[in-house]
Amino acid sequence: MIKGKQEVMWQTATPITMLWDRIMMLPIIGNLDSKRGQDIMEAALTKILDTQSKIMIMDILGVPIVDSAVANHLIKITKATQLMGCKCIITGLSPAIAQTMVHLGVDLGGITTRMTLRDGVEEAFSILGLEIIPFKKK
Repeated sequence: MIKGKQEVMWQTATPITMLWDRIMMLPIIGNLDSKRGQDIMEAALTKILDTQSKIMIMDILGVPIVDSAVANHLIKITKATQLMGCKCIITGLSPAIAQTMVHLGVDLGGITTRMTLRDGVEEAFSILGLEIIPFKKK
């Protein structure tokens, strides 16, 4: 019973975090169905409005299976954020997910993807004209 409740908690929790001024992150963990996709979209659009974010990094590393329905939800969320004037970068793509999306014929035209969250953050900074300067230890 406890394991079942933990699974439900992981599948429904969608924390949206501000990474930097105008950059937010949405990690998706667990399965993505129609109801959860709609809830995530509503939460993301509300957060964009509240924070005036210009970039949302959607990390899908925690999504166990990407099929055509999941890919469709991700595309809808991305397009809705773009309508709000916020660029979406999808990160956390594994080789298996990339291969699945290609086999499914998913059109990701116009959607920015990066393999890792780090790559996504670097892309977000670049889009905003910000530079990451490594700290040098003395």
